[in-house]
Amino acid sequence: MSESGLSTATRRAWQRLLALSHGTPLYRFSLDQRPPETLAIAPPDPWPGRPELGNAMFQGVFAFAGTEASAPNQPPWRLRPDDAAWTGEIHAFDWLRHFAAAGGQAAEAHSRKLLRSWIELCGEWQTQVWAPEVLARRVLAWVGHAEFLLAGADDAFRREFLASLATQYRHLRRVETLARPGREILTVGAALVVGGIALPDAGRGLRAGIALLETEISRSIRPDGGHESRSPADMHAVLRELIRVEEALRAADMESPALLRQAIERMAPMLRALRHGDGGLALFNGGGEESAEAIDVTLARAASAAEPLLDASHSGFQRLAAKRAVLIVDTGPPEGTVVTANQHAGALGFEFSTGEHRLVVNCGGAGWRGPEWHAAMRVTAAHSTAVLGETNNLPPSLSPDRPIRAPAREVSRNEDTAGNQWLDMRHFGYHDRFRASHQRRLYLDAAGRDLRGEDRFVRESAGEALDYQIRFHLHPDVQAAPVQGGGHVLLKLPGGAGWRFRASEADVTLEESVYLGRGDTVRRSRQIVVAGTLDGGVAGVKWAFQAP
Repeated sequence: MSESGLSTATRRAWQRLLALSHGTPLYRFSLDQRPPETLAIAPPDPWPGRPELGNAMFQGVFAFAGTEASAPNQPPWRLRPDDAAWTGEIHAFDWLRHFAAAGGQAAEAHSRKLLRSWIELCGEWQTQVWAPEVLARRVLAWVGHAEFLLAGADDAFRREFLASLATQYRHLRRVETLARPGREILTVGAALVVGGIALPDAGRGLRAGIALLETEISRSIRPDGGHESRSPADMHAVLRELIRVEEALRAADMESPALLRQAIERMAPMLRALRHGDGGLALFNGGGEESAEAIDVTLARAASAAEPLLDASHSGFQRLAAKRAVLIVDTGPPEGTVVTANQHAGALGFEFSTGEHRLVVNCGGAGWRGPEWHAAMRVTAAHSTAVLGETNNLPPSLSPDRPIRAPAREVSRNEDTAGNQWLDMRHFGYHDRFRASHQRRLYLDAAGRDLRGEDRFVRESAGEALDYQIRFHLHPDVQAAPVQGGGHVLLKLPGGAGWRFRASEADVTLEESVYLGRGDTVRRSRQIVVAGTLDGGVAGVKWAFQAP
C-alpha cells in the first residue's frame, strides 16, 4: 500500500490497526530470526559531533527540543513521556555522535551502558519509540557508530546489539509505507539503504530503500535544488541524508543511482544561496540558523564547488549580494504548487545581513515549543513583510487532506552596469479576501550599503478601509533607537557599525519581537513597524536601510 496516496485520516486508522498487531507476542516472534554474527560493513556517520554535549550527557544532562532533563543515576528513556519532540530526539540516538566525538574508553563504555538499558526497556515495539522516522534515525545512528560501540565490547553486548539492530531493521521494512512523504520518507529510505549495506542478507531492503529514495527525490527536490518544504534547515537535513547514502554505497563499492548524485549537485548551490555572511542559514519556513561549521562540512562532502544560486524561482527564493551585504528574499511558493503543512505565510519577506552580522530577520520556527508557538511563528506578522487587514498572505492552518494551492506571483530581477540590483515582486495572497495584491520592489546598491524598498497594495475596486503594517524584525544583537520627530530609526550593529532606517510620510514605531533562530532558545528583539491605511485603490510606502 502506498502511503503517499493515503489521506491523514486513513493513515491514522491504518496505524491504529497495525498497532493492534505490532504489540502482540506473535508479531514480536515474527521479528525474531537468527541474529547476524557480525556486520558486513558499517558505513560511518559522516557528521561530526560536539564533545561538550557528549560530556554533558555523560553527567546525565539531556537537552533536546528546547528542554533539558536530568537523569544522573537512571536511564533517560522514561524522563518525559508526554513530550513527543523530546522523546523522539532521545530515542533517535543521533546524540551518539557527541559521545564518539568525546572519545575514549569511558565514552564507549557509557554509550554501551545506555544502549543496553534501551534494549532492555524499549527493545520491544512501542508506538512512539518505534515510529518510522524515529526508528530510521536510530538504525542510521547505530550503524554509523557500530565501530565505536563495539570497540572493546564483550561478546554479550555484541550479540544483543546485533540482534536488536536486525530486529529493528526488519520492522522498518514492514512499516516503510507508513512514513510521511517529505523529509521523513527520505530518512526511512536512507536507513533502509545504510542498514541494508550493514546487515548480511538484507539486499532486498537495500533495493527497496534505493527505490524509495529515487521516487521521493523526483517528487520533492525541485529543479533548482530546493526542497518542497521550502525550509533551509529541512533542505540541509535532506542533503545530509543523501550524502550519507552516497558515501555508504561508495564504502560498499556499490554504484550510486545517477539521480542521487544529480540531486546532491543541485542542492549544494541552493544551500549556499540560503546562507548569510555569518555562514548560517536564513530563517524561512521553520528551522534555525544552524552551525556554520556543520554547513561547511556538508558542502565539503557534497563535493560541489558551484557558486550560490541567485535565482531559485522553482523554490521561490531570490538572492542579491553586493560586497559584504546579502539579501535573501522569499518570493512565495510557485503558483499552483501545494503549500505543505509547515510552510509559513511569509511571502515577499526578506532577511538582510552585512558581513557577519544579521540586520533584518524573520522570527524563525518554534515547533519544539509546541503547537501554539509553532502556529504563532507561521503567521505573516512574524516575517519581515507586509500584513494587510490583520490577516495572513497564506492560510496558517493547513489540513493535509485539503491541500492549499499557492496563489499567483510575479518576480523579475535586473542589474545595471554598475552592479546595482533590483528585484520586483508581486503576490496575490490577499486577492480572494480583499481583491488586492501586494507589490514589493527592492534595490541593493553595488556597495552593499544602501537597501531601499517600496511596498504597495493595489486593490481592484474600492472597499472598506484596511489597515496595513510593514514589519522589519531586527536581529537581537541590533540596537535600535527612534529619532525624535519620527520616520527614522538609528541602528547599531555589534562592533559599532551604524545604519539608519527611514520611511517616507509614514507612521514608524519600534515594537517588541522575538527571535528563535539560534538553538532552542527564545530571544527578545525589536521590530520596526511602518503602518498605514489602504483607503482606495492604491496605498504604499517607500523605505530604506542605509549605512553612512
